[in-house]
Amino acid sequence: MIYSAMKRATISVLKMAESNQLTSLVCSLFLGAFILCMPVKAAPLEGILLAETDSNQSDLTKAQPLGMFAVLLDHRDNLFNFTQQQASYSRSWSDLNKLGNACMYNKFKSAEREQVSYFSQKPITVYPPLRFIVLKKNLHLFPNIIDFKHLPPSMKGNVGVVTARSYGDNLNPIIAEHPEYFYFRSGMNSTNKLLEMLAKDRVVGILEYSAEVGFIKQKIGLEFEHYAIPIKGVLQPSYGYMACSKTPTGRQLIDSIDAVMSKPSFIQAFIDEHNRNLDEDEKALIKPAFDKIFKSE
Repeated sequence: MIYSAMKRATISVLKMAESNQLTSLVCSLFLGAFILCMPVKAAPLEGILLAETDSNQSDLTKAQPLGMFAVLLDHRDNLFNFTQQQASYSRSWSDLNKLGNACMYNKFKSAEREQVSYFSQKPITVYPPLRFIVLKKNLHLFPNIIDFKHLPPSMKGNVGVVTARSYGDNLNPIIAEHPEYFYFRSGMNSTNKLLEMLAKDRVVGILEYSAEVGFIKQKIGLEFEHYAIPIKGVLQPSYGYMACSKTPTGRQLIDSIDAVMSKPSFIQAFIDEHNRNLDEDEKALIKPAFDKIFKSE
């Protein structure tokens, strides 16, 4: 009797132990499956931002007037990170696919460039039309609207432009067909150098956006009065896009950039940043462009 009772008790204890082990195993399996099913947050993509200026002089990841790349980063939700790397205009295009994970900011989109890079669906910056920037003291030497198809001989070699930079569909052919009228500046900080030359009367004028001239003058401490002369045939706003390496990583970067740029919060920040840094005439010039870009949003 005592032996039978002890036997039954022993069997009962063993069954309970087995049951507890089974329960523990089931719980472990369930917990493991739950962890595996949980969404894993992907690490941010790492990109290189190729820029004409060194980050110590102009850090495009930090807020600055009409600094839309910094605005983009403010809304990225940890999708990507960028490290700024200095490169000239011409070097940037040659390095873009060599690096594989590089992007450029504020670039004209063209069929030729789309062969070697992925462009953002929407522009990241909208500028009023390009202007011929001259010293205000020399304004009397020029017409109210300048026609680059008919420049006087006195301007030969005196119009400052940046080597390998695109100036749009109207001006690019003229520059290519009549290079003798232009002074080509290459290398790092080319735009800054051209403005320094203009301040010293070493060129009669440069091709640039009026707002950009004001920003650069303030940034590098140039003090001179300039005037922006309208250019015949260049009447529409200019669009600057993000352009990334035509590689799998470049595709991922541009897709992530497009996702951020489609967010309502970014769109509102885009509009606010432009309105804050352009005068009333410039805002009136780009309003139709804004309406076109965001009509479907």
